[in-house]
Amino acid sequence: MQFTGSQGEMLRCLEMVDKAVATRDTNPLLTGIYLKCEDGRLTLRATDTEIGMEAYAKVETLEPGSVVLEAKFFVPLVRRLPPGEIIFRELKEQQMLEISAGSGSFRLQTMVADQFPSLTVADEQPLLRMSTQLLGRMIRQTVYATRKDQGHSVFAGVLMEYVGGELRLVATDTSRLCFNRQAQPGGEDFQIILPARTCSELQRILPTDSEAMVELSLMGNQVLFRLEDVIMASRLLEGQYPDYDRVIPAATETELVVSCQELTAALERANLMSKKAPAIVTFDAQEGILKLESRDVELGESKESLSVEQHGPEVSTAFQARFVLDMLKTVSSDKAKIGLSSGLNPGIIRPSDDDDYVYVIMPVRTV
Repeated sequence: MQFTGSQGEMLRCLEMVDKAVATRDTNPLLTGIYLKCEDGRLTLRATDTEIGMEAYAKVETLEPGSVVLEAKFFVPLVRRLPPGEIIFRELKEQQMLEISAGSGSFRLQTMVADQFPSLTVADEQPLLRMSTQLLGRMIRQTVYATRKDQGHSVFAGVLMEYVGGELRLVATDTSRLCFNRQAQPGGEDFQIILPARTCSELQRILPTDSEAMVELSLMGNQVLFRLEDVIMASRLLEGQYPDYDRVIPAATETELVVSCQELTAALERANLMSKKAPAIVTFDAQEGILKLESRDVELGESKESLSVEQHGPEVSTAFQARFVLDMLKTVSSDKAKIGLSSGLNPGIIRPSDDDDYVYVIMPVRTV
């Protein structure tokens, strides 16, 4: 194998696939990055069997071939090479790949590439094609509500379903729930549960270009996301996702319309009032004034009042400050609509201009 490519293009592809490299050496081959060069294109691939990434770079092919290089040495080396042309030449007898750039020459031990896993299979089933910008936004407004450190539980993932021309994403850790939907014609009905890690890595690689598209396909218990110059494969979580429709309240006693910026700033200050446990903030709405109070017996207290647009009677409830902040940080609207009910009934938060993004949050008992 011998080819020539640019340092910038190589680094772009390596940083794309590096997150999928196995961090445990149960299979030493998976701690490496697969390189295959043919017909002017270099394929770079990595997988830890849970997720896999494959990216493509244009190169000048002098001799086709494939090798695997250990990622923890190869990626930092390319990152530190000077900008410009890099020459790669396989030294088969020494089982090494020679990398020449600028005035430097480096050799890395290779691993045999024949057994490196493929990411695609013959029975790939395309289901949906959509805007990368839209999918990235829906993931960003959902994935934060998954339960952390839950292994392969369905609560550690995001439900993605396509029903009757509508794409829906749902996530919950049982203390809160995100529901996001978008009309998206032209797909096949499906329901899958994506691991939170898959969502985060997918969000990282999705182009923000409004014209870029992504195609979603199923391959048995795996999902494949295909972009113009990269593909990502992931195992799916197995299990029955709870009936989220039952969690979303049909109505609340009172609705407030509040400035996202003002509420975020006030909650960030209130969130400081906790030494050990998560900060709890009381929401007390009376005649267009929202009073926010937080206290810690070992630290102190905070009290603030915000002017709001109020529809409904006086109401008082309490939430974890960080849970409300998580949602507000994903809202691009200037204002949010907050539905509150007294007692231990859940609250609802929506962007003021988007009823299709719903955040349900369970209150906290304060006495």
